[in-house]
Amino acid sequence: MNQSTSSIPVRAIQLGERIDLKGLERDDAFSTDPLAFRTPTGGSVMLFKSGAAVFIGLTPIEEEDLIRGLGDRIVDPLESRENENAQLVVKPGDDELLSMSGAIQLKNADPSRLLLVAEALAVSVALSYGERRIAETFERISSIADQLKGGKLPSASQSVLLEQIGEALSIQQRMASRVDLDEKPDILWDLPSLERFWAKLVDEYDLNQRARAIDRKLAVIRETSDTLVDLIATRTSHKLEWYIIALIAFEIGLSLFDRIWK
Repeated sequence: MNQSTSSIPVRAIQLGERIDLKGLERDDAFSTDPLAFRTPTGGSVMLFKSGAAVFIGLTPIEEEDLIRGLGDRIVDPLESRENENAQLVVKPGDDELLSMSGAIQLKNADPSRLLLVAEALAVSVALSYGERRIAETFERISSIADQLKGGKLPSASQSVLLEQIGEALSIQQRMASRVDLDEKPDILWDLPSLERFWAKLVDEYDLNQRARAIDRKLAVIRETSDTLVDLIATRTSHKLEWYIIALIAFEIGLSLFDRIWK
């Protein structure tokens, strides 16, 4: 991929919950975390432990071949993948700018800049995946909210409620492991001159705003989980009370039975 290239396609895909990169180390890799390497055709591939893959300058057929090659290394592959497309425009001599058309302009297509583009897109598809999961969770808990608003305890079984709590906690844990915008990409520690470019990427894809929105929604889900735990405890307490009442009634019945027959 040379600097005279005018436009280079980029595609980021959330393939699964995570990608097992152990054992995939390569001598020709220009990064180990994420694992990044050039392809024989001049493209670049970045694989993230968070389950995202970013392809730069590859054809759709090349992308699918690489995805199939990962095989079982994709943990919990997604049936519906999140993806994001972009175009890199290389203009030697120009500053890195993000055009209004959505194309990402680079001085050159050096590995450092490509890694930052890949990092931003990997975070973006992770956020998209989290947003979709959270939307699905909100749909499920809305029925519970409606029942509570009507002054009724949820009619769902305890196993269903526990499943919803587990789903909420799972989303929270997975988003925390995928998205941490407070921690800048490793490449910036070696090349602080690229921090301005990274800030533009973060702003272009609204990463901070989207992450904050997800945090707010996760807070609601956490509160809902706490409420469900309390409801389960209340329901269990009510059952125990009825069990105790039933036992007392049974003992009274036995006592009356003994007296009558004696």
